[in-house]
Amino acid sequence: MNEIQRQHPLFVVHAFSKYLILLIFPLLRSFVLLQGNVLAWVQGTWFDILVLLGIIGAGVAQWWCIRYTLYPEGVLAFSGVLIQEKRYIPYRNFSSIVMEEPFYLLPFRAARLRLETDSGSTRHADLTLLLRRRQAEQFLNCGAGRFAAEPCRAEGKRSYHPRALYIAILSLITSNTITGVLFAATFLSQSGKVLGEQFERMLLNSFTRLVQFLAFKIPPAAALAAAVLLGGWALAFLITLVSNLRFRAERKGRLLTVKSGIVTRKEYYLAVERINYVRFRQSLVTRIFGFYSAFLNCTGYGKERNELAVLLPAVGDEELKRSLRLLLPEYRISRRKYRPWIRTVSRFLIPPLTVMLGIALLFAALYLLFPRFRETTLFFALMAMVPAVWWFFVKIAAYFHVGISIKEDIYTFRYTFGYAFFTAVLHKDKIARVEVRQSLFQKMSRCADVVVHPFSEKRAHFRLHNIQIDEVEAFLRILGR
Repeated sequence: MNEIQRQHPLFVVHAFSKYLILLIFPLLRSFVLLQGNVLAWVQGTWFDILVLLGIIGAGVAQWWCIRYTLYPEGVLAFSGVLIQEKRYIPYRNFSSIVMEEPFYLLPFRAARLRLETDSGSTRHADLTLLLRRRQAEQFLNCGAGRFAAEPCRAEGKRSYHPRALYIAILSLITSNTITGVLFAATFLSQSGKVLGEQFERMLLNSFTRLVQFLAFKIPPAAALAAAVLLGGWALAFLITLVSNLRFRAERKGRLLTVKSGIVTRKEYYLAVERINYVRFRQSLVTRIFGFYSAFLNCTGYGKERNELAVLLPAVGDEELKRSLRLLLPEYRISRRKYRPWIRTVSRFLIPPLTVMLGIALLFAALYLLFPRFRETTLFFALMAMVPAVWWFFVKIAAYFHVGISIKEDIYTFRYTFGYAFFTAVLHKDKIARVEVRQSLFQKMSRCADVVVHPFSEKRAHFRLHNIQIDEVEAFLRILGR
C-alpha cells in the first residue's frame, strides 16, 4: 500500500500529444511522398526529428519524476523535474474523484484520474494522473471506498437509469450553439495542419456548396447565418448526446457515483456532504410539458469543457420526487412561500416589451434607409423579433415561478436567468451570503431583488426578482436564526 508508484508509460506520449501530432503527421506525410527514400527524408527533416526526440525526452523525464504513494488515510504525490513538489491530500478531504477512459486509452488498459478538493484551482484538478486500470481501481478503493462504507440516511445501494429519450431531452435543453460553432471552427483550422491544406479546402468548398443550396429564394447572408447557427446547434446537440448516453447514477452510503459516455467513458465519485446545491432547470417548452433536468454543484463535477454536472437528465414531476428521494434524500423541494406581488407583474413585462419596441424601430429605420436590402432587412427583423417575443412569454411564466420556500434547514430558491427557469435546493449551511437590492422603482412598488450567493467552486448566485419587501424581511429573520 505504501510503495511508490508511477503513471502509465503512455503518459510520455499523452503529456505532449498536441506537439507530437503537429510533428508526426507532417513527418509521415513527407516520408510517404518520398516513396521510402530514408536518407533523403532524414536530410530534409533532420531538425524536426531532433525536436521530436527532445519532446519525447522531456516526456520521459516528467514521467519519471511524477510519482505517488497511497497511505491508509491519504495520498502523497511528487512532481516537478527541476523543482520537486510534494502534496499530501487526506481522503476525507476529497470532494470528487473523476475517472476518464477515452476510446484511445482502452487498448492500453489506461485511465485518467482527476482528484478534487474544495481548496483547489477553479480551472485545474488538484491532482491528475494517467494510470493503469488496476492502479486506478486501487486508488478508488482507498479514496472513494471509504465514503461508500460510511452509513447515512440513504441505506443500501440505490440506482437510477434513465431512458435514452430523457438523454435526448437533456441535449435539447442544454445544447449551446456557440460551443458547436467554435468546435467546428477549431476542427477546420487544425485539419489543415494535420491532414493538409487540400483537405481543409475540400471541407470549406463543401460547406460553401451547402450554403448555396440552402440560399434558394433566401437572401445569401440569411442562408449563411442560418446554416452556421443550425449547424452549430446540431453539432452541439450531438456532442452532448454522445457524452451523456449510458448515463446512470448510484448512491451507496455517503458516496454518489455517476457514470456516462460512449466515446469517452466517465465515472464521477462524489462525496455527498461536499455537494453545495442541487439545481433543476427548465425551458418554457419543458415547463409546459412538466419536465425537469437536475444538476449538481460539487467541486470537480462538470468542471472540464463541454461537461455537464448532471444528476437527472430529464424527469417529470412525480419521477423527480421519487428519484430525488432515491439518490439524495437530504434535499427536499418545498412549495413557494415568499413570492412577487400581483402589482409587480409589470416589472416582469417591461424589459421584453422594451426590447421588442427597440427591434421594431431599428429595423424600420434600416428598411427605409436601405431600400436595396429590404428583403434581407425583413428576414433579420423577423429573426430578431422571435427571441424577443419568446422572452416576453418567459417573463409571464416567471411571475408564477419566482419565489422562496423553507423546509427545516433546506431552502428552495426559484428564479429565472435568460430563457431558463431554475430551482435551487441547498442546506442552510451552504449559503455564503444574501444581498437585498432595491431600485427606486422597486421602492415605489414595495418589492426587492434577493441575491443568494451559495458556496461554490466557481462564482455563482441566484437572483430572485421583485419579492415583496415584507416577505424579504421575514425570510432574512428566519435565515438569521
